[in-house]
Amino acid sequence: MNTITQPKAAEMIRQSGGKLFSVEFIKRKDGSRRRMVARTGVRKGVTGEGPKFNPADHYLLTVHEFVTQPETTRDAASGQFIGGGNMATQFRSVPIDGIVRLRIAGTTYNVVPAPSGPCPF
Repeated sequence: MNTITQPKAAEMIRQSGGKLFSVEFIKRKDGSRRRMVARTGVRKGVTGEGPKFNPADHYLLTVHEFVTQPETTRDAASGQFIGGGNMATQFRSVPIDGIVRLRIAGTTYNVVPAPSGPCPF
């Protein structure tokens, strides 16, 4: 498996051209691992308000996450959900300094901290 630094991973995500990628990172709030499938460059659903802070000042990348949620209809006999699920989308922030794995363009990368310290963003 290939190894890249966190700043390189952030650059690859920014330059993904709106294509889907998978990212695994450590959440700042509680230290747990989080995985998501997301993309950049989404404009639909943007209200024009935006965040009240600059994400780059906090070493964050803003992405559009894709979440599969199960149908609410169950089969009476088996108790299983009917259908494949609804695709919900949400804007999320990914901490650059927490990225540990990235899968983009069919290649998986292990992500390590930059040897020079925190991200230069």
